[in-house]
Amino acid sequence: MYFTGKIFLFFFFGGVVLTLLFTTIHYFIGKSLKDSKEGDTSEYPEQLKCLDGHIVKSRGELIIDNYLYRLKIKHIYEGEIRVNGHIIKYDWYLPDFDVYIEYWGYFGKEYLERKKEKIKLYEEGNLELISIEDEMFHDIYKYLREQLEKYGTIEPFERKKKFCPNCGVLLDERFT
Repeated sequence: MYFTGKIFLFFFFGGVVLTLLFTTIHYFIGKSLKDSKEGDTSEYPEQLKCLDGHIVKSRGELIIDNYLYRLKIKHIYEGEIRVNGHIIKYDWYLPDFDVYIEYWGYFGKEYLERKKEKIKLYEEGNLELISIEDEMFHDIYKYLREQLEKYGTIEPFERKKKFCPNCGVLLDERFT
């Protein structure tokens, strides 16, 4: 009986030690993974390639950039200008229209404060600005076209003919 009690205690305390060891290892591995994610210094994890080769940081920027490209509007993505001694990093500049486009696609107190500062600097520098918010994406093409038409003429983009990928027959308007 004394011997079975020792075996029981041996396995009981061995199980407790093993459980503590497993829990400790699991905790530190989880903490290590969490720290490595927090240590990711890239401000914008997503990188998307546009039709014109620009690398943008969000799907909203991708839609805007591709639309400018399809309209054949010359545009410069992400540059810097100086206004009253302050540097503004813009999203797009359209040299033929002399207008800037800002896509306000992020949120947070610091971001909204910076947004207000940037808008104020655009106004102080008498720079034309088209602001795009997320809620405008329900009809972004119409909105952007209307805004751009205030600064210049926009030629409608040509709709390319589409063919059935299986048989090669020309598709009608329902598919374009």
